[in-house]
Amino acid sequence: MATLRKAIKSFDPAPDKKKEMELALNLAFELAQAKSEQFKDDIAELLRTAGTPENPTIPVTNTIASHYDTRAYVNENVDVIIKETQAAIGKFISGGSQNILDGVGALLGTGINTLLGSGMGAQGQREDYFIALEGFAIVRLDVKSWFRKVEAKGITQQIESIMAFTAVKSSVDVNKISLNTFLQAYNYQLQKSKISELELLEAIKKAKEVYDLLKSSNRADKANVEQVELSLYPAANIIY
Repeated sequence: MATLRKAIKSFDPAPDKKKEMELALNLAFELAQAKSEQFKDDIAELLRTAGTPENPTIPVTNTIASHYDTRAYVNENVDVIIKETQAAIGKFISGGSQNILDGVGALLGTGINTLLGSGMGAQGQREDYFIALEGFAIVRLDVKSWFRKVEAKGITQQIESIMAFTAVKSSVDVNKISLNTFLQAYNYQLQKSKISELELLEAIKKAKEVYDLLKSSNRADKANVEQVELSLYPAANIIY
């Protein structure tokens, strides 16, 4: 939220417009903040019900990290928000192929550009989720974005859009999805990546290796837990 506050403080409007601008900006800030809080709850509910008939998306085990931001952008800075969003995603998911991360960023950028390209006075909302490899882990990234164009006179030439952005990273529950389901979900952003057919095949091969590794690791962990649980039970006393 600090980014938006700094943007507001940087303006030097004419005295007769100052109160109008402050009121409009404060209202926009409060609305963006409320949207960010709502997004946190919305994503938490999506993750809780993931993998059910009502929400047949990729299920997860735990939330790993989250990122929340609210920003103000002038009209000529539409490209900046896309680049900053892509950079944030790149930092959010480490250990993956840069081309594949670029593909995720491109998908988000296209959606954001569509939102920000709407007419003055409009507002819009978008939600996406992606499956990605992070080193030897499979993660799910949920992203919700919201924007509103500011209309108050004396403000539109300095602030064009207020935007709330929320992202949550979770670990995928590989025990509840098939390899085919995983590859179908992962292939969505692979197709948007600037990689050759050979690189695409290599990416799919690596994805399968990570999936198989996690599946076998989970089976081994389950077997070990069962052995420990059995050892905790005392031997039965048999009375004749």
